[in-house]
Amino acid sequence: MDTATRHRAVSVAACAALVSPLAWGQAAVSPRLSATAETHATGVFLNPQGDVLTARHAVEHCRDILAVKDGRVVQARVRAISNERDLAVLGTDLVPYLSATFPERARAVEGSAGVFTEAYSVLQRMPQRGSVLSNALTVPGGEDLNLISGVKPGTSGSAVLRGDGLVAGVVVERVARWPGAATGMLSRASGGAVLQGPSQVRAISAEQVKAFLRDNGIAFTQSDVPQLAPNQSPAARAATLAVGILCG
Repeated sequence: MDTATRHRAVSVAACAALVSPLAWGQAAVSPRLSATAETHATGVFLNPQGDVLTARHAVEHCRDILAVKDGRVVQARVRAISNERDLAVLGTDLVPYLSATFPERARAVEGSAGVFTEAYSVLQRMPQRGSVLSNALTVPGGEDLNLISGVKPGTSGSAVLRGDGLVAGVVVERVARWPGAATGMLSRASGGAVLQGPSQVRAISAEQVKAFLRDNGIAFTQSDVPQLAPNQSPAARAATLAVGILCG
């Protein structure tokens, strides 16, 4: 069995164990998910129609894609994909309580700033989530949004939230910071080695995300009005916005 086939077999078996009963390739999917389930990747609600933004590499090789929210599992379908920006939009039947708001105008940031990003599965069990203000720092420079963060596989597709609750970007990979080292995709389905501890993480910036969504006619909201009051928790907002992704 070659590597790609082995990864697919493991992925499908894992999904079958997490969601039961599960009808792959059918419209009806179990509404329940195990409380201990680890989703392969993460997405963020874009609009009231239930469209979900995630990382392209997390879903491009999936035979079936499931979206998970608060224990409910539904079949998802790819609506738009970008190889250049490592982004994808999934259509789902989920009804979001809240959807992402992107900054309307790009702003120059001098120095590092605290932001928050985390995998769907981690958010579900994060203690005292309402008091967490940040867990990563931005790294100035470059077209992409770069962070210093300790996030692990499962975080691909996660929204990066500023302190005001606006979405600054979408996480796609950990970046090697030493000669000869390899980068690491942050979805469980990618099969890469798990890097430990804080490292540089690359996210697709809000400006690039918005350009991709406009090019594909995907509805989204932008505003420069803060979505959170000072000292309100971006982690709590992230948990509301986040969607789990399962790849089969």
